[in-house]
Parts: sequence; structure tokens; C-alpha cells
Amino acid sequence: MSRWFEDHVQANDVRLHYYRTGDATKPPLLLLHGFTDAGLCWTAVAKKLEADYDVVMPDARGHGLSGAAANGFTTELLVSDVATIIQTLQLQPVTLLGHSMGAHTAAHVTRRYPELVRSVLLEDPPWRGFETEPLSGEEESGLEQWATNMRELQKQPLSERIEDAADFNPYWLPDDVNTWAEAQGQFQVEVFNQGLYQVSSEWKAIVPALPRPGLLITGDPVRGAIVTPGVARQALETWPAGRLINIAGAGHSIRRDRHQDFVTTVRRFLEKNNEEK
Repeated sequence: MSRWFEDHVQANDVRLHYYRTGDATKPPLLLLHGFTDAGLCWTAVAKKLEADYDVVMPDARGHGLSGAAANGFTTELLVSDVATIIQTLQLQPVTLLGHSMGAHTAAHVTRRYPELVRSVLLEDPPWRGFETEPLSGEEESGLEQWATNMRELQKQPLSERIEDAADFNPYWLPDDVNTWAEAQGQFQVEVFNQGLYQVSSEWKAIVPALPRPGLLITGDPVRGAIVTPGVARQALETWPAGRLINIAGAGHSIRRDRHQDFVTTVRRFLEKNNEEK
């Protein structure tokens, strides 16, 4: 990590912070984190890929060291933020790898700005089989409770968050435990008041319009993964250039639960895609 550096991009009135592994002569790889995480939550993966790729890890608005989401927190803004990063840093055509919220954002970027994207890898995006509806009272209460839990979590010392995360996730690498715990303390809880987007069956409109090769990486719903085998099957039926890889024994954080399997999967896809350039 000694060669890594950090900087920022101005996008939609928000200062977006990012980390970069430092070699712009290599193929660009933009890593988009999930909700409440931050760019450095990709550290363990970036260490494995930085020898061959120019890895860029931004903090989404309201996350990490990026500015507040004072003007909203919507899919449209997240997508525009990523497009601005790609264009400002002159990364195009870039490979996108996103987790959860970041995966959903990556799919939207690929659909709306195909000229900026070479390929896209999606780690357990928040794609479900039911239709999007207004939040029920129970769901609104759930979000309020989540926000309350985050505030309580942020009152804990970092060392305590690290210890608890390590105990609860015995298969995570130290880099994953440490960066997750740090990101939870940086997350701006006010994001919960900025119009959180809803994602369920929206993928049914996104996937058929994806014009680039891609990989959908899924885990085990029994362990907390979101994408079910049924949703994955339906998605791939309408994405001719897409492929599906399921990593057994992994929950929603596939790269953390099964780190080496995840890295091997990603590397094989990237190498194959480069060969077909």
C-alpha cells in the first residue's frame, strides 16, 4: 500500500474522496463499495489485483471521507457521481466491480454510459423478485432502527468494533475486519434522511439493456446473500453477454466470506475479458 495515494473529485456539489493504487499505465478497475462501507473496504481485493490493474476505490457520497449527501441520496445521483469520477480521472473504458449498492450503481452506469464501461462485475446486488412498492410502516420502522443501531455502533471505540466484527465474522481477513469497522464509524447516519433508494425488481429493466460483458457473483441466501438462484437465472436469461458464478458458503459479503474464491473468480473473468479485447 506504500504506493497508494488519495485525492478527490468534485461531483454534483459533493467532494468525492478516492484511493488509487498508483499505476495509470495499467487497465483501470473501479471498485464500488456497499451501503455503510467505504472505498478501503476493498483493500484485501485491491492488494491482490494492483500488480495488474490501476485500481481506484472511491468513497460514495455520505460514506468514508467523501462529503455529505446534503442534496440527496438517490440512484441517479450515485450513478452521476461514478460517471464523473470515470470522466475526470480519464479511466474510460473502465471495468466496474461493485458490491451490493455499488453493484446496483455499476449496472446503472453500464446501462446509461456504455461508452465509459468495458465490463462489469456485480457482487450480490440488491436484486429481489418482488415489485417495488412504497415503504410499509414496518419497513420504515426497520430503517429507523437501522439508523439507531448505527448511531450506537459509532459510539463504540474503533478497537471494540474491530473485536466484535472479528468475533462475528471468523472467516474475514484482518484487512476486511479493520476496514469495515473503520467505515462504520465514518458513515454519515444522516444519509438515512436523504431519500434512500429502493431496489427490488428494478433489475428486470436494467439487465436486458446491459450492453457490456459482465459477471454476476452470487452467494448463499441461507447465509444472508440477497440474489436467489431464481432471480439469478432470470437475470442471465436476458443478459446475453453476462455470466453467473455462485460461490458456495458465502453470505452477502462474498469477497469477505470466501476471499480467495472471490479473487480467483474475478481474476479469471478479467483475464479472459482482456484476451478477448
